Amino acid sequence: MTQDDLEKPLMPRAGRKSLRPRSRVDGALALACVVGATLAFVGLWAMLADDPLGGEPVAVAAIERRAPPPPAQPGQTTPTPSQPGAGVRDGVPIVRPGDPMPKAGPVIIRIPGADDQAADGQAPSSAIQTALLEDSRYGPLPRIGADGRRPLDVYARPQLATAAKARVALIVANLGVSREATETATGSLPAPVTLAFSPYGKDVGEQVEKARARGHEILIQAPMEPYGYPGNDTGPQTLLTSLPAPANLERLRWALGRAKGYVGVAPLGGGKFLETDAALTPMFTELARRGVMFAAPAGGESRADVAAAQAGLVHARPATQIDLVAEASAIDAALADLERAAKADGTAVGWATASPLSLKRIAAWAEKLADRGVALAPISAAVRPQGPS
Repeated sequence: MTQDDLEKPLMPRAGRKSLRPRSRVDGALALACVVGATLAFVGLWAMLADDPLGGEPVAVAAIERRAPPPPAQPGQTTPTPSQPGAGVRDGVPIVRPGDPMPKAGPVIIRIPGADDQAADGQAPSSAIQTALLEDSRYGPLPRIGADGRRPLDVYARPQLATAAKARVALIVANLGVSREATETATGSLPAPVTLAFSPYGKDVGEQVEKARARGHEILIQAPMEPYGYPGNDTGPQTLLTSLPAPANLERLRWALGRAKGYVGVAPLGGGKFLETDAALTPMFTELARRGVMFAAPAGGESRADVAAAQAGLVHARPATQIDLVAEASAIDAALADLERAAKADGTAVGWATASPLSLKRIAAWAEKLADRGVALAPISAAVRPQGPS
């Protein structure tokens, strides 16, 4: 073998196949054909099939077929949601509660014993009626509806039939500022106890709604000038004897706009203001125009009772304050005096602050009150007749 033969490149043998495998190329070609055929089939089906929701999830529900109810017999009625317990009270007499304050609008009738279960529990409050609200810069204010309904009538707690001839209406005031005191009052006091809220509470509107849901009647307190003001300060929205009537009315409307669903107004402070006819008359005229009532603790020279009557404002008799002396024995004695006054006169009104001691003594006193022949009543049940005295 020569040197040239050794350096000559090797040549493939004749008929020898290429070393590159063709099986991989054939597999890719087959896969492409399958995919293409699939896409062509899907496209053809989409054009021919009439199913625009194809591919969407499908839920299947079984429908049970029931036989129709048998026809009602002649003269037979079936209770409906608007007729709760229809037929249960057939023949029971209907009571139309007396109202010393005539008004237009619907007359509420009550069936004796129908609400006995709610008497000591939580009576439902009427829902807020937008027809009894007036827009203002301070929020919604109460007003008399176009049909003559007053907030006092609509939001009053139902007066249940009772065998007791004596009634005590008790107001617990100065709620709304201390959340703890407010929750204690709404959690421990019977629903007929009326709760009065200071307008200065941060979330007084929310707290009022919670109290209404538990069945309490509500009063909103309007700050009024006390003796010793401003040393004895009742806040920046205090109604003052030195202010003109329009300024005081603006401050009153601010207080009225702090909550909704109350039956009336009570003073926060007010010793001096309540003794000044010139200051009281415009305020009482405004409250009468809005269909709410007024209640206040008794004062030595208070003119509130007389001025309210002259303004045609529904008002409660002056309330006896039961916790002037912050001692348990003194509070218990004052509550006993309140009972005796109710038995002598038919109705008595008490006033208390929301101190822990007062709340505790009131709850204990009220527990057996009915056994002693005295019923707790909301403040709306202790109103005086309208008109000049």
